[in-house]
Amino acid sequence: MTSTIPNPAEDLIRIHKVITRGINVGITKGTEYFQNGLPQPQILLGYTTYTLSFASVLRAHHQGEDQVAFPILRIKLPSAPYDLLTANHREMESLLVTIHQAIEDLTGAPEDGMRGIVENLGKVWAIWKKHIFWEELHFSMDAIGAVMDLETQGELSKAMAKFSQEHSEPSYWVVPFILFNLELEDRVSMAATFPPMVTDELVPKVWKEQWEPMKPFLLD
Repeated sequence: MTSTIPNPAEDLIRIHKVITRGINVGITKGTEYFQNGLPQPQILLGYTTYTLSFASVLRAHHQGEDQVAFPILRIKLPSAPYDLLTANHREMESLLVTIHQAIEDLTGAPEDGMRGIVENLGKVWAIWKKHIFWEELHFSMDAIGAVMDLETQGELSKAMAKFSQEHSEPSYWVVPFILFNLELEDRVSMAATFPPMVTDELVPKVWKEQWEPMKPFLLD
Protein backbone atom coordinates (compact mmCIF):
# COMPACT_ATOMS: atom_id res chain seq x y z
CA MET A 1 0.00 0.00 0.00
CA THR A 2 1.42 3.37 -0.96
CA SER A 3 1.39 6.23 1.53
CA THR A 4 -0.96 9.21 1.41
CA ILE A 5 1.88 11.61 2.27
CA PRO A 6 3.70 13.04 -0.78
CA ASN A 7 6.77 10.91 -1.24
CA PRO A 8 9.35 11.51 -4.00
CA ALA A 9 10.50 7.88 -4.11
CA GLU A 10 6.97 6.58 -4.63
CA ASP A 11 6.23 9.37 -7.10
CA LEU A 12 9.32 8.36 -9.06
CA ILE A 13 8.25 4.74 -9.28
CA ARG A 14 4.74 5.70 -10.40
CA ILE A 15 5.87 7.96 -13.23
CA HIS A 16 8.39 5.32 -14.26
CA LYS A 17 5.50 2.85 -14.55
CA VAL A 18 3.61 5.29 -16.78
CA ILE A 19 6.57 5.82 -19.08
CA THR A 20 7.56 2.15 -19.16
CA ARG A 21 4.07 1.14 -20.24
CA GLY A 22 4.07 3.95 -22.80
CA ILE A 23 7.25 2.64 -24.39
CA ASN A 24 6.08 -0.98 -24.39
CA VAL A 25 2.65 -0.22 -25.86
CA GLY A 26 4.24 2.04 -28.46
CA ILE A 27 6.66 -0.69 -29.55
CA THR A 28 4.12 -3.54 -29.48
CA LYS A 29 1.40 -1.73 -31.41
CA GLY A 30 3.83 0.01 -33.74
CA THR A 31 5.43 -3.32 -34.64
CA GLU A 32 1.98 -4.75 -35.36
CA TYR A 33 1.16 -1.82 -37.66
CA PHE A 34 4.54 -1.97 -39.39
CA GLN A 35 4.16 -5.66 -40.12
CA ASN A 36 0.45 -5.73 -41.01
CA GLY A 37 -0.19 -2.26 -42.39
CA LEU A 38 -1.53 0.89 -40.80
CA PRO A 39 -4.86 0.60 -38.96
CA GLN A 40 -7.98 2.61 -39.72
CA PRO A 41 -7.52 6.38 -39.36
CA GLN A 42 -9.19 6.70 -35.93
CA ILE A 43 -6.95 3.99 -34.44
CA LEU A 44 -3.89 5.52 -36.06
CA LEU A 45 -4.89 8.88 -34.60
CA GLY A 46 -5.09 7.25 -31.18
CA TYR A 47 -1.67 5.66 -31.60
CA THR A 48 0.03 8.86 -32.70
CA THR A 49 -1.72 10.83 -29.93
CA TYR A 50 -0.58 8.20 -27.42
CA THR A 51 3.00 8.36 -28.69
CA LEU A 52 3.11 12.17 -28.66
CA SER A 53 1.70 12.14 -25.12
CA PHE A 54 4.40 9.69 -24.07
CA ALA A 55 7.05 11.99 -25.54
CA SER A 56 5.66 15.00 -23.70
CA VAL A 57 5.52 13.16 -20.37
CA LEU A 58 9.04 11.77 -20.72
CA ARG A 59 10.46 15.16 -21.68
CA ALA A 60 8.75 16.96 -18.77
CA HIS A 61 9.83 14.25 -16.32
CA HIS A 62 13.46 14.59 -17.32
CA GLN A 63 13.37 18.38 -17.32
CA GLY A 64 11.85 18.27 -13.84
CA GLU A 65 14.64 16.03 -12.62
CA ASP A 66 17.34 18.20 -14.19
CA GLN A 67 15.91 21.52 -13.03
CA VAL A 68 14.09 20.71 -9.77
CA ALA A 69 15.05 17.38 -8.21
CA PHE A 70 18.72 16.83 -9.05
CA PRO A 71 19.97 20.20 -7.76
CA ILE A 72 18.50 19.28 -4.37
CA LEU A 73 19.45 15.61 -4.44
CA ARG A 74 23.05 16.33 -5.47
CA ILE A 75 23.49 17.98 -2.07
CA LYS A 76 21.61 15.37 -0.09
CA LEU A 77 22.75 12.25 -1.99
CA PRO A 78 26.03 13.17 -3.73
CA SER A 79 27.00 9.58 -4.59
CA ALA A 80 24.23 9.07 -7.20
CA PRO A 81 25.46 8.96 -10.84
CA TYR A 82 24.02 12.34 -11.86
CA ASP A 83 26.31 12.82 -14.85
CA LEU A 84 25.22 9.47 -16.28
CA LEU A 85 21.55 10.19 -15.62
CA THR A 86 21.63 13.62 -17.25
CA ALA A 87 23.55 12.19 -20.22
CA ASN A 88 20.78 9.59 -20.56
CA HIS A 89 18.24 12.40 -20.56
CA ARG A 90 20.02 14.09 -23.47
CA GLU A 91 20.22 10.83 -25.41
CA MET A 92 16.54 10.13 -24.98
CA GLU A 93 15.59 13.71 -25.86
CA SER A 94 17.43 13.33 -29.17
CA LEU A 95 15.47 10.14 -29.86
CA LEU A 96 12.19 11.91 -29.05
CA VAL A 97 12.97 14.50 -31.72
CA THR A 98 13.47 11.65 -34.22
CA ILE A 99 10.19 10.03 -33.11
CA HIS A 100 8.34 13.31 -33.72
CA GLN A 101 9.78 13.40 -37.24
CA ALA A 102 8.79 9.78 -37.84
CA ILE A 103 5.20 10.58 -36.83
CA GLU A 104 5.18 13.40 -39.38
CA ASP A 105 6.54 10.96 -41.97
CA LEU A 106 3.49 8.71 -41.55
CA THR A 107 1.57 11.01 -43.89
CA GLY A 108 3.85 10.75 -46.90
CA ALA A 109 5.83 7.58 -46.22
CA PRO A 110 3.81 5.49 -43.75
CA GLU A 111 6.07 2.41 -43.76
CA ASP A 112 9.20 4.47 -43.14
CA GLY A 113 7.41 6.53 -40.51
CA MET A 114 6.20 3.52 -38.54
CA ARG A 115 9.61 1.89 -38.78
CA GLY A 116 11.17 5.06 -37.43
CA ILE A 117 8.77 5.18 -34.49
CA VAL A 118 9.35 1.56 -33.52
CA GLU A 119 13.12 1.59 -33.98
CA ASN A 120 13.59 4.76 -31.97
CA LEU A 121 11.24 3.65 -29.20
CA GLY A 122 13.42 0.55 -29.02
CA LYS A 123 16.48 2.75 -28.60
CA VAL A 124 14.72 4.69 -25.86
CA TRP A 125 13.88 1.41 -24.13
CA ALA A 126 17.51 0.24 -24.22
CA ILE A 127 18.53 3.39 -22.30
CA TRP A 128 15.42 3.63 -20.15
CA LYS A 129 15.52 0.19 -18.51
CA LYS A 130 19.04 0.82 -17.18
CA HIS A 131 18.29 4.43 -16.36
CA ILE A 132 15.35 3.67 -14.06
CA PHE A 133 17.30 0.91 -12.34
CA TRP A 134 19.92 3.42 -11.22
CA GLU A 135 17.36 6.07 -10.28
CA GLU A 136 15.23 3.72 -8.21
CA LEU A 137 18.33 2.31 -6.54
CA HIS A 138 19.82 5.66 -5.54
CA PHE A 139 16.55 7.50 -4.86
CA SER A 140 14.71 4.78 -2.93
CA MET A 141 12.47 5.50 0.06
CA ASP A 142 15.24 4.40 2.43
CA ALA A 143 17.89 6.52 0.72
CA ILE A 144 15.77 9.67 0.60
CA GLY A 145 14.29 9.08 4.04
CA ALA A 146 17.77 8.96 5.53
CA VAL A 147 18.60 12.50 4.37
CA MET A 148 15.22 14.30 4.21
CA ASP A 149 12.47 14.68 6.76
CA LEU A 150 8.87 14.11 5.67
CA GLU A 151 8.16 17.81 5.27
CA THR A 152 11.11 18.29 2.93
CA GLN A 153 10.15 15.19 0.96
CA GLY A 154 6.63 16.55 0.59
CA GLU A 155 7.94 19.87 -0.65
CA LEU A 156 10.07 18.13 -3.29
CA SER A 157 7.15 15.97 -4.40
CA LYS A 158 4.90 19.01 -4.78
CA ALA A 159 7.58 20.95 -6.66
CA MET A 160 8.08 18.07 -9.09
CA ALA A 161 4.33 17.63 -9.62
CA LYS A 162 3.91 21.36 -10.24
CA PHE A 163 6.75 21.41 -12.76
CA SER A 164 5.44 18.36 -14.59
CA GLN A 165 1.91 19.73 -14.82
CA GLU A 166 3.20 23.07 -16.14
CA HIS A 167 5.51 21.53 -18.75
CA SER A 168 3.53 18.52 -20.01
CA GLU A 169 1.43 19.70 -22.92
CA PRO A 170 -1.27 19.49 -24.04
CA SER A 171 -2.92 18.76 -20.70
CA TYR A 172 -6.00 17.24 -22.34
CA TRP A 173 -3.77 14.44 -23.66
CA VAL A 174 -1.05 14.01 -21.08
CA VAL A 175 -3.16 13.93 -17.90
CA PRO A 176 -5.33 11.02 -19.15
CA PHE A 177 -2.16 9.39 -20.52
CA ILE A 178 -0.57 9.51 -17.07
CA LEU A 179 -3.64 8.37 -15.15
CA PHE A 180 -4.72 5.55 -17.45
CA ASN A 181 -1.32 4.00 -17.88
CA LEU A 182 -1.48 3.10 -14.18
CA GLU A 183 -3.29 0.32 -12.38
CA LEU A 184 -6.05 1.47 -10.04
CA GLU A 185 -4.13 1.85 -6.76
CA ASP A 186 -1.34 3.82 -8.38
CA ARG A 187 -3.90 5.80 -10.40
CA VAL A 188 -5.67 6.92 -7.24
CA SER A 189 -2.36 8.06 -5.72
CA MET A 190 -1.38 9.88 -8.90
CA ALA A 191 -4.81 11.52 -9.23
CA ALA A 192 -4.33 13.03 -5.77
CA THR A 193 -1.47 15.14 -7.15
CA PHE A 194 -3.87 16.94 -9.52
CA PRO A 195 -6.51 19.51 -8.55
CA PRO A 196 -9.95 17.85 -8.12
CA MET A 197 -11.30 19.95 -10.98
CA VAL A 198 -8.89 18.20 -13.33
CA THR A 199 -9.74 14.64 -12.34
CA ASP A 200 -13.46 15.13 -11.62
CA GLU A 201 -14.47 17.48 -14.43
CA LEU A 202 -11.83 18.07 -17.08
CA VAL A 203 -10.62 14.53 -17.73
CA PRO A 204 -13.97 12.70 -17.77
CA LYS A 205 -16.04 15.48 -19.34
CA VAL A 206 -14.43 18.57 -20.85
CA TRP A 207 -11.35 16.83 -22.32
CA LYS A 208 -13.01 13.49 -23.16
CA GLU A 209 -13.33 14.12 -26.89
CA GLN A 210 -9.66 15.06 -27.27
CA TRP A 211 -8.18 12.03 -25.50
CA GLU A 212 -10.80 9.43 -26.39
CA PRO A 213 -8.91 8.17 -29.50
CA MET A 214 -6.19 6.94 -27.09
CA LYS A 215 -8.60 4.70 -25.16
CA PRO A 216 -7.70 1.46 -27.03
CA PHE A 217 -4.13 1.90 -25.79
CA LEU A 218 -4.93 2.79 -22.16
CA LEU A 219 -5.90 0.71 -19.14
CA ASP A 220 -9.55 0.61 -18.07
